Amino acid sequence: MTANNELFILSASHTREKLKQLRRTHQFFCPQCKEELQLRIGEIVVPHFAHKKDSNCPQLFSDGESKEHLIGKQQLYCFFENKGLTVQLEPFIKNLSQRPDLLVTTKNEQYAIEFQCSNIPIEVVQARTKGYLNASIVPIWLLKTPNFKQQKPTRIQLVQISPFRQQFITRHPQHGSTLLTYNPTTAKFIYFSHLLFIHGYRFIAKVQQLPIAHQYFPFLHLKEPTKEEFTHYWRFHLHIRQRFLRQRFYLSRKGVQDLLLKGCYGARMRLDQLPLFIGLPVRNAQYIDVYIAEWQATLLFFLQDCQISILQVDDEVIAIFILNNPDYFQDERGKDAILHYILLLKKLGVRSIHSSTKEAIILQLLHSEFLAKCYEN
Repeated sequence: MTANNELFILSASHTREKLKQLRRTHQFFCPQCKEELQLRIGEIVVPHFAHKKDSNCPQLFSDGESKEHLIGKQQLYCFFENKGLTVQLEPFIKNLSQRPDLLVTTKNEQYAIEFQCSNIPIEVVQARTKGYLNASIVPIWLLKTPNFKQQKPTRIQLVQISPFRQQFITRHPQHGSTLLTYNPTTAKFIYFSHLLFIHGYRFIAKVQQLPIAHQYFPFLHLKEPTKEEFTHYWRFHLHIRQRFLRQRFYLSRKGVQDLLLKGCYGARMRLDQLPLFIGLPVRNAQYIDVYIAEWQATLLFFLQDCQISILQVDDEVIAIFILNNPDYFQDERGKDAILHYILLLKKLGVRSIHSSTKEAIILQLLHSEFLAKCYEN
């Protein structure tokens, strides 16, 4: 706030020379504690306000923020302002005791924009989100784009999304799963959309950049992958699957104690030559602790040993399988992954591990399932 009790917003439109002049002629005060602030204008760090040393402000903000966070907030503030929307930078919402990076007001909604550049406890994220929702404010968490070693030219990519970032994946009934990030260095939104879970931190995603000048609000959703693009999904999947099977075959240290290899031996099959319907991506696969090809092969070996056809699988059979493989299942939602897998096998006409199905038929089914948003996770 200025001495005239007017709100002053630092933005990229202010040159350093202009800010130095303002610093000589104006005083600035914290909107919360009313203490006088320092306007810091260095040659490296982004110009910003800071409390003086040993400040007693109960709601310190902007102090100690990274360069990316400061620049990103300024760019996003200008973005909303240019859209003709009412936007406030770091307003203190008294009844929530929360201060979003930006508060955007439209005709029908209020949005709290949190531009998150560092990891924070997920409990903090959940508490802030709950506070906004209780106040009828829509929370939007926008992560800083992770730093990749090199930019890949293809849209369909294998990406790693940390457990922290996975918490911010949004799910839309028509547009699937998306992680939206923002890169203040390039002033571009980066979409990781139509996420297909593989294992651990790995996903196959459609990755696209959108300059901030071309963005809309509410933020755009990307078009679903074309049939050609989905073929790239399938090729990535096959590459990962084959590498897993080969490494397990040649590098397993358990020998005959390896249940996967033991099952292959009993079925008189080579591990790296399992049929393509073993290892199919299915929804909720993230709730099973081993790679999809391993638990699906183990399931079919189990059915073969018990002389149970795919058509005979019911809740009781699945419960026994889960009971026999407790290390695989740490979450009851893993059962849904098995049910979905059995459904896919039935649609493919698979009756046992020795059935045969053409790759083109598998790809066609997976594409239709994918477009039906069956792989939301």
